[in-house]
Amino acid sequence: MCSSDLRLGASLDQSVIPAMASADAPKPPELQPKMFVVPALMLTVKFLKLDFSVYVDELRLGFACACALTLGVHLLVKSIAAGKKDGTEITVTTTNPMKPGEKETKTWTVCNYDQAEALKKVKSGLLSVCMVSAIHYKWGSPMPLLMQCVMQPMNLLDDPLVQIHLLGKKPEGKLERPFKAPPNPLADLLGGDKAADDDKAVARKPKAGNPKDRKSTRLNSSHLCNIV
Repeated sequence: MCSSDLRLGASLDQSVIPAMASADAPKPPELQPKMFVVPALMLTVKFLKLDFSVYVDELRLGFACACALTLGVHLLVKSIAAGKKDGTEITVTTTNPMKPGEKETKTWTVCNYDQAEALKKVKSGLLSVCMVSAIHYKWGSPMPLLMQCVMQPMNLLDDPLVQIHLLGKKPEGKLERPFKAPPNPLADLLGGDKAADDDKAVARKPKAGNPKDRKSTRLNSSHLCNIV
């Protein structure tokens, strides 16, 4: 009976450890097909030894069309959101850039929130145009133009506001407001998610008592053996 109790305690420990490991294991990053487009395109160009320098004028025109399409669609989405006048209130929590680690909570209407998000996309799009144009002007490489001609339409189709207001999808799941910020590997590398890691560490603190529970299980088993 003593050995059976010890085996029971060991089996409980073995069942608890995988459960703890699965609970503590971080979720794997979500892979999207567009993440592999740029590496695949660069490998194809290098493997086939393609020379796009002879198509610089066409790439410039394509880049201009892609930028105009992206900015025009975001402005159209902003106009559509303003026309709907959705007064539903949502609460948005953001990090104060002036005070790192301090979070701010603000209440928006859906109408104002969508317009603000669309305006952010317009500003980031203009910044991207300036950066790519400067790189192309400085070094004369046609590859940034080619990448932008491919990536801008793909990013446009994945935009939550475009999917809601133009493609008619419901704001549920991944499209639920407030929208989650896209993952930033550079911020993760530099410790940008330190607060989130601290929260996870705090959440795991109660689990530190599990070894004591396993120890008490063994003690109870040995106590039963002594009684017998």
